[in-house]
Amino acid sequence: MRRRAILGLGLSCLLTACTHGGYGAVDLGWSLHHADGEGAKLAYGQADSDNVLLMMTCQPKSGQVLVSMTAPDSVGLEAIEIASRGHSSRLLGASAPAMTEGSSLIEAMAPASDPALQSFARTGDIAVVENGRAAHMPVRKAERARVADFFAQCQAA
Repeated sequence: MRRRAILGLGLSCLLTACTHGGYGAVDLGWSLHHADGEGAKLAYGQADSDNVLLMMTCQPKSGQVLVSMTAPDSVGLEAIEIASRGHSSRLLGASAPAMTEGSSLIEAMAPASDPALQSFARTGDIAVVENGRAAHMPVRKAERARVADFFAQCQAA
């Protein structure tokens, strides 16, 4: 499944409804997928759907993580800011039109050793920050192993 097709809900949801207990009745969580030729994909969104808010992708042992999210065109982002337990990173990237009209896909490459990503891997705490507002994406106890597995696969050999 292509990245552009699965990133559906977007930054506006992240920073409004999703930060206040969920996106309506949608249950959001972390999932880990493996696709031939595409590597590992760690995604936060609605289970068994294309509604994904944030996705991280890596090739095994590459030491690199591609962070992807959608945002309204009006936001004009060229970076993704993430935060985790006192660590923050502004990941410079590029935007392209997303599958949803009026939205852009922002993709930014980061080393797997990035301090905010490493803090996320250790603690399960991560948020996307826009205009000083943080949208937290909690990792449930049952999902912690997925996050750890993803980062273990991404670490450089």
